[in-house]
Amino acid sequence: QFMKENKNAVAVVGNFKFLRNHANTFISNLRNQGKYQGELLILTSLFTPTFLIKNIKKDTNVTVIRLPKIRFDKKTKKRFLNLNTNNQPNRFKTKNFQWFKLNLFHMKLKEWDKIFYLDINLTIHKNLTDLMKISVRDSFLAKADGYPNYDRLLISQFDKTQPEINQMERAFNLNANNYFQTGLMYFDTSIIYKDMIDDILKIAKEFPISITNEQGILNLHFQNRNGVYKELPEYLGDDIIYYYWIIKNKSILITKQLVEQYK
Repeated sequence: QFMKENKNAVAVVGNFKFLRNHANTFISNLRNQGKYQGELLILTSLFTPTFLIKNIKKDTNVTVIRLPKIRFDKKTKKRFLNLNTNNQPNRFKTKNFQWFKLNLFHMKLKEWDKIFYLDINLTIHKNLTDLMKISVRDSFLAKADGYPNYDRLLISQFDKTQPEINQMERAFNLNANNYFQTGLMYFDTSIIYKDMIDDILKIAKEFPISITNEQGILNLHFQNRNGVYKELPEYLGDDIIYYYWIIKNKSILITKQLVEQYK
């Protein structure tokens, strides 16, 4: 029996508007700064006209995976749309496509061994080769949302004025301060199982009170699976792996912003 060659991929998710705004920059950033020449998966809905986006068309190592949109019944939708979001925009309304990230756990993706997912509006500053060598065997790695101070709790992801909150507190540890954000996720596809997306959606339907869309709900899902979620290490050599802001005199592999945190 010959050794199966590991098939790894970087993945992004986007609807047409998001791909049109970010795909060209992201792909050239991934190839040039990230020095990543491997396969890039673009997960999008069935009818996204990806052929209109130059870099998707001309990059020979891009695979477009088309999957159905994530849908909710009327009642669940209504609940999400009426959440108390503390004067912030309701993300279910403004960023509904974030739910499409659940398709990263579609059985189709088991064709690859390891998936390194990045939000398409993140910026890669340095070579990703060593980062993709970090072991993710049978696990799911992501960055804690409260990094570096860990002063936020999982309960902050939910509308605390809703009746379900008490039942949730009994079923889950809402005081977890290492709950993760879904902007960067690195996992072994061995964690994907046949009904995984349905199971995640069941949680969303039972507790339709996440103000951060899929992020709150995915954290509940992984709390039900002991030891699968591990926090992505802070450093790789001298480089911080991921941080929201640029930090003066620090080398960071991937950031969300291109500026320092304003005080």
